[in-house]
Amino acid sequence: MRELPKILFVAATESDALQFISRLDNSRTYKQKVGLVHGGIWHYTSAKCLITGHNPDATAAALREAIQVDKPLAIVSIGFGSALSSALNVGDVVVGVKFQNQIGLGSQYRNVTLQAPIQDMMRRVIRSVPGIGGLLGSIVTVFDPVRAPSEKMKLHMETQADVVDQSAIAIANIADDEKIPFVVARSIFDMSDERVPELERYVREKAKLSSSRIIGKLAVNPARIFSLRELLSRAKLCRERLEVFTEAFWNALLEGRETADVKTEKSS
Repeated sequence: MRELPKILFVAATESDALQFISRLDNSRTYKQKVGLVHGGIWHYTSAKCLITGHNPDATAAALREAIQVDKPLAIVSIGFGSALSSALNVGDVVVGVKFQNQIGLGSQYRNVTLQAPIQDMMRRVIRSVPGIGGLLGSIVTVFDPVRAPSEKMKLHMETQADVVDQSAIAIANIADDEKIPFVVARSIFDMSDERVPELERYVREKAKLSSSRIIGKLAVNPARIFSLRELLSRAKLCRERLEVFTEAFWNALLEGRETADVKTEKSS
């Protein structure tokens, strides 16, 4: 019996990866030393979704452990990001081709730039799904969240990056070291000129909000009802667009692998 291809999803929170976790057949969940893993079958593929948290070093440790246990055909990092470029809108999917480290003193992660042929492949995938607002871009990783518009502007001027997150540089370094094909996709949750309300962290970190928690939050500040609805809507849009892109990327990767296998068989 032919072994199923293996894919490893990496996400900071279960909320980021909810679209994938909910679609796993024969699903199972277990803990690593670092991180939580949801496993199962996804589109006739043996899939694992590694939940790491937002800390870049914890992400690196969890990813190393997962790779040692079971090396995948590809690593797909999915999640929400904050826009630094004013050209980006909510829901746009930025596919990282350049990764920068702004974590701070002592951080050893090197900057990574994808090779031109890989960038060309990513570009073709994006063109195949025009409805997601996809583009190739630069992702800068920091340790603490960047919330204020002034902080976003300062970071953009320093790095010229399109998106800021808290894990991409760690994932890019490890995947590059292990020679595993990888993609890091960030869907824009907040634009460059926005300061996201504090309630945002509940939406992004919790896959589902209980009605009692929502009522409690609104009782403290009823004016937030529109903000809550807007943030939940944004999270849903981001997940849906990430799912569309990831399916297109995976199909392209498998097609390329099958083409290579056919060429190898003919040459032999």
